[in-house]
Amino acid sequence: MNPRELAEFVIDRVEEYCSKVHDHSLECMADHSPDQFEVFIDAYLPNWMAEELEKTIENSDTFWDEVKKEYEKVWKEWWVHDIAYHLDDELKVLYETLAYNDLHLSDSCRVKRLKAYEELLNGFKDAIRRALKDGRPLTELELRDWYKKMGEAVYGYKNNDYEKEVTYYLNYYDMLDYDEKLEILNALLNDYIDSDLHYIKEKLSELGALTNRS
Repeated sequence: MNPRELAEFVIDRVEEYCSKVHDHSLECMADHSPDQFEVFIDAYLPNWMAEELEKTIENSDTFWDEVKKEYEKVWKEWWVHDIAYHLDDELKVLYETLAYNDLHLSDSCRVKRLKAYEELLNGFKDAIRRALKDGRPLTELELRDWYKKMGEAVYGYKNNDYEKEVTYYLNYYDMLDYDEKLEILNALLNDYIDSDLHYIKEKLSELGALTNRS
C-alpha cells in the first residue's frame, strides 16, 4: 500500500461525499482537514483496505505519518485547484452575462461594457503577473477590489449576489498560506485568464459585425 495512493483515494472519496451530500462543499472539505484525518479516515475506506492499513501500520513505524503527510499535500492541492476554478468561474459569469445579453442591452452598449471588462481583466492579469514576479500574493482585499470593479463594469451597478459569491471564495483564499495563494494566482494567470480574454475578443468581433450590418 502506497501512502500517496492511499491519500489520493481518501481525498477522492471525501470530495465525492462533499459534492453530493453536503450543500457547501468548501465547508465540508474544511471539516476534512489534515488535523482531523484520524477521525474520519475509517469512514472512507472499504473494510478490506482498512484491515490492510491496520496491518501495514503495525509493521511500520513511519507509514501512518507518511500517509498523513501525503493527505495534507493532496488536500492543499485540492484547495488551490478548486478556489482558482471558482474564482475564474466568476470571471466567466461576467462574460456570459454580456455574451448572452442577460441585461437586455443594445449591441452598442454591450460592446462598450465588454471593452471596459476586457480592459479591467487585462489590468487584473498584469497585477497578477507583477505579484508573481515579486513573489508577493495579492491580498484578499486587493482581489476583492478587482472583482468589484469588473462586476460594476459589466452590470453597471453593484450586484450584491455576484459580490456575495466572490466574497465566499475569497474568504477561503485568505485562509491559505503564502505559497498556496501564489499557486492560485499562477493558475488564474496561466490556465484561465487568457482563455477568458479570447472569448471576449471573439464576442466583440461578432458584435462589431452585427453593429456594422445594422
